[in-house]
Amino acid sequence: MGIIVAVIVALIGGFVQSGRHPDRLAVDVHMVWWMAVVAAGSVLGAGYLIFDGAQTAEWIGYVRGDGGFQWQTAMSELAIGVLGTMAYWFRGYFWLATIVALTTQSVGDAAGHIYYTVVHSNSRPYNFGLLLCTDVLLPTVMWALYAMSWRKKGDAVPKSATRQVAPEAQPDNIGPDVQC
Repeated sequence: MGIIVAVIVALIGGFVQSGRHPDRLAVDVHMVWWMAVVAAGSVLGAGYLIFDGAQTAEWIGYVRGDGGFQWQTAMSELAIGVLGTMAYWFRGYFWLATIVALTTQSVGDAAGHIYYTVVHSNSRPYNFGLLLCTDVLLPTVMWALYAMSWRKKGDAVPKSATRQVAPEAQPDNIGPDVQC
């Protein structure tokens, strides 16, 4: 249920903010909202795994253990949450790094969920279902928004990559009359 609410918040927030900021590319505004969803969802996921890892593992259908995998997964989730939060301020390649990290984790999670469904007949709702769909759809949406922003020369393009240096500022020109 939380995932559905997060997606709705991202969609509504993106559309409302796009209307309020016609000077910004709509795709960039939507990307910021999706980054916020990624950040919040990852931090919440980390919280579940840190504070109630055994129960979370049980919901997924994994064998209760000592909590080692839950802690390690929580740190990965937290890292993506921090990246997603920082991506609000640092756009460009920072967006790319966040999406690569999210994609790596999400595709790996999806592969694990599919494996446990097929090999171990694990059909628990937190192993197979909406969460599996988000493992595939969320990175797909993020990559699509990133590509659209890049094509439109939006915030996905780092400012240093678009900056033009004036000829007089080139290092081979020392002064107006002196050439080296």
